[in-house]
Amino acid sequence: MFDKDLIRKWLDEGTINHTQADKMQTDLVEYKQEHRSKKQIIAFSTIGAILIGIGAILFVASNWERIGNNIKVFLLIGSTVGIHYTGYRLKYETQKYPRLGSALVLLSAFLFGASFFLIAQIYNVNANNSTLVLIWIIGVFPLVYGYRSASIAGLCSLLFYLWIGLLYMERTDLSELVTIWDLCLISGIAVYFTGTLHGLAERVKYAEKSFKFIGLQAVLLALFIRTFELGGYEVEKIIPVIYAISGILFLAVLLRKPLRTGLGSFQADMSISILALLMAGVTLTTIYIPGSEKTYMIFFNIIFLGLLTLLLYAGYSTEDLGIINTTMFWFVLLIFARYFDFFWKLLPRSLFFMLGGLVLLVISVLLERKRREFKARFSGGEQ
Repeated sequence: MFDKDLIRKWLDEGTINHTQADKMQTDLVEYKQEHRSKKQIIAFSTIGAILIGIGAILFVASNWERIGNNIKVFLLIGSTVGIHYTGYRLKYETQKYPRLGSALVLLSAFLFGASFFLIAQIYNVNANNSTLVLIWIIGVFPLVYGYRSASIAGLCSLLFYLWIGLLYMERTDLSELVTIWDLCLISGIAVYFTGTLHGLAERVKYAEKSFKFIGLQAVLLALFIRTFELGGYEVEKIIPVIYAISGILFLAVLLRKPLRTGLGSFQADMSISILALLMAGVTLTTIYIPGSEKTYMIFFNIIFLGLLTLLLYAGYSTEDLGIINTTMFWFVLLIFARYFDFFWKLLPRSLFFMLGGLVLLVISVLLERKRREFKARFSGGEQ
């Protein structure tokens, strides 16, 4: 999208006349206003739909003992189906309120899982929580493609991590095979790779950012936790193999020119593939040449900082403000964590918090200024 500076440049060069420049500037202002309005409508309708769902669940829960089982099931299924059908009609049949319809479809996906858990409780179904979450994922995942819904893709990604966490707590044999943070990192790479695959096909490209965003947060969270002193780092021999396969699959997609040209975030994707291969080397080395707790802490700090640097470069190269904001958020967390590590015992408490607050304020001002510069450059001055 062109911006006011570009319009002024065309006007100075004589490419367009004053009438055309005025028309283009007016259209540009109207486009930005409409774009902001659409974002606000989506935000308000989604939040409103979620609040309605929470209120409905709390209402049923507060009157749980007074309602018969058949009526409970009817209310749960009826509300889920009714809200879903209303969302479908608003989005596709009447097409008067498509964004509200999308929000109601998302709400029905939430209610589907809540209803499933409550019905299982009503009839005392002997099932693990992880199994119920897995059924929830299977039940709503087709909606991602049926409704071309990026929000439901994000919901499925979050449910995937909820399922992994519950499964890890229920299966004690998993903790003997892999640590929770390695599992989080591996699954984050897998979800991000799913987003990369979606970016290759135009028909499902709408779900790319949702999968990548959730996967990237899981990857950064797992690495961030590893930057602390967590004790010895031990892995089974299967873990380096899993990391290596992940990295090789990534490279197989990224290094093929016909596939690479279809990706708009090649640098960020390459950063994750490098991380996967690097983790394969780290875990393999850990098996045969184990290091000290301090060594692993320093090493993971270097890896985390290196990944943030690569992502920041990728965000700047592709003009992706989302990656830049994500990188800056985790960069501030890393600085804050290391500040606590190094100065908590060295400084008096009052001086510690005063100096820490001052440092954070300075960092926040600098990062916000840089973020605004990026945003002005990428979106034509829109703040």
